[in-house]
Amino acid sequence: MVIQSPLGVGLAPLTVGRPDPLTMVAAAEAGGFDSLGMTLWVPDEDCAPVCRDRRLLAEVRRRIEATGVSVTDVGVVVLRPRLDIDVVERVLVTAHALGARLVIVMNADDDGRRAASTLRAVADLARPYGLLVGVEFMPYSCTRTVAEAQQLAADTGADNVGLVLDALHLFRSGGTADDLREPAVRALQLVQLCDADHAGPGPDRLRAEALAGRRYPGEGELPLDRVLALVPAGVPITLEAPTLKDAARSPQQRAVRAAAAMRRFLSAR
Repeated sequence: MVIQSPLGVGLAPLTVGRPDPLTMVAAAEAGGFDSLGMTLWVPDEDCAPVCRDRRLLAEVRRRIEATGVSVTDVGVVVLRPRLDIDVVERVLVTAHALGARLVIVMNADDDGRRAASTLRAVADLARPYGLLVGVEFMPYSCTRTVAEAQQLAADTGADNVGLVLDALHLFRSGGTADDLREPAVRALQLVQLCDADHAGPGPDRLRAEALAGRRYPGEGELPLDRVLALVPAGVPITLEAPTLKDAARSPQQRAVRAAAAMRRFLSAR
């Protein structure tokens, strides 16, 4: 797999503290990223103000056009036993207006049949906006592994549903790069890259590690080269690496440091 210019990797919002959209665009520009993700719906909170404020949305679009960055993905829609479809619709409308290609979904419903039905409803809503829907598995969610994410996506019967691969979640769920063979690799819609120690924390600390305790690529022990070698050309890659050492810095400062680490990693490959 060849990562292309200028950095060839997008900036995930978690890397810089999930800031508001305008700050997110400024951070991506500061770091020299050519694309970014946006958090439009934080779990257990309301959707972001930009989903309801047309003037703010117009300003974000102007900033995106002025900086030349693009929006790869938005998140996160959480599948629950009862999902507010009206809020999902607002998120999808905003994603489309921002030029995003993918909406990220995680599963918090332990009833597999119901989760698949809800995911199908989200996929049907997303289709008219030209949006893909990516299931992100997490070892502390109700869809824990690559195989479970594949099954959930397949159970929808929807052709716009695929997989989001977070490198940390792959290895912390007990997976390996070998799990990215067919058909999983064919379903990849986004790869989120980071590094970490080979040995993970206890099960009760996995979420905390994912939210704040990662490392930049090349600064840990994960076999990232093996993962990248299997990612098909054209699949977007974002840097999702919130680190404790940079947590107190501004989003722009964090983006600059993250980009520098990413460039060092790429130059050493």
